Amino acid sequence: MGDIPNSMEHVDRRELYTSLPVRVQYLQQFLEFGAGKHSPSAQRASDAVRASSYDVVALIEGQKYIKAIIPAIVNMVYKKLLKHDITARVFSTRDSRVEENPVKWIKEDDAQIRHRKMFLRWYLTKLNSDPSKMEYWQYLDKVGLMHVGKGRRNPLHVDYIFLGVCLGYIQDSMTEAILSHPRVELTQKIAIVKAIGKVIWIQNDLMAKWHVEDGREFLDEDIEEDMEAEAREPEGYLNGKRILGNGGGNDDDSIAGTVSSTSSEKSTTSLGRTMEQVRLANEQQKMTCPFSGMVNGPEDMENQRAATWRPSRRELLQPEATSPPPTGIPRLRVIDGKTSCKENLGPNPFA
Repeated sequence: MGDIPNSMEHVDRRELYTSLPVRVQYLQQFLEFGAGKHSPSAQRASDAVRASSYDVVALIEGQKYIKAIIPAIVNMVYKKLLKHDITARVFSTRDSRVEENPVKWIKEDDAQIRHRKMFLRWYLTKLNSDPSKMEYWQYLDKVGLMHVGKGRRNPLHVDYIFLGVCLGYIQDSMTEAILSHPRVELTQKIAIVKAIGKVIWIQNDLMAKWHVEDGREFLDEDIEEDMEAEAREPEGYLNGKRILGNGGGNDDDSIAGTVSSTSSEKSTTSLGRTMEQVRLANEQQKMTCPFSGMVNGPEDMENQRAATWRPSRRELLQPEATSPPPTGIPRLRVIDGKTSCKENLGPNPFA
């Protein structure tokens, strides 16, 4: 067997499937994560998570914009998941392979969905945090592990097709929201969108790896035991440490506090409201954001897609003669700090 050229880097196939740092390093180098215009030089596997500042800075500087749209995106995602029976069933069966309909279908205002929304908000906040630490990529890997029914008291299995398309919908929603933001420079928009896209595609790989058979020949009993132990940890924990929901901000409530006992749910406040009613009111307040109009209803959701369009000169001069813009134009604009729907705007929404 001949030697590889000096200009070519060696990638060990076994390590790609047995070492998370090596896998992350390869994905980062191929996607040029943190590299700017040029691919980063080779690094040791232990240095794989030390991404250079290009994409990391873009994510950090874009945190305030992304955090503002997370509640709206979470609502949009769950409307999508509950729109089709094949994904809505999973909230009852915990297995997308089961095709038997539940006796009672889960609704969006049920406590279970509100609880799941909380974890998705925390997850998206974590996704938008500092990716220069290995803990970040370990948790993204664990998210994939949690969806293949490994080691949990109540196993959860979700087919990869639903995980992948959900990530795609999240990326699409974030991209549209960032690109249409009125107070972000174009160069920063591009940097944020590129960085988010790379992170989501690495997450996509770390989900797919648990569903495909590639590299199974390298897994031994010790690795299987480690995976089972990792999967048994409570949701939101990594290596015994809680990493979701304890960072302050809108979602700093404890995980335990979100699942109250039956007795505490029946107790009431001095105003006669149950604890469930108080929690729901608080969550609704937390979910207010500049893009809250994105979740005004199913009709509004169906029309949220970007398209290249601008009014013609004739339409600008004769606004009363304008016709509706083609389907696909962004339906939202932020005017004086408030979100307005397209139909409430003039023919030139950018004026």
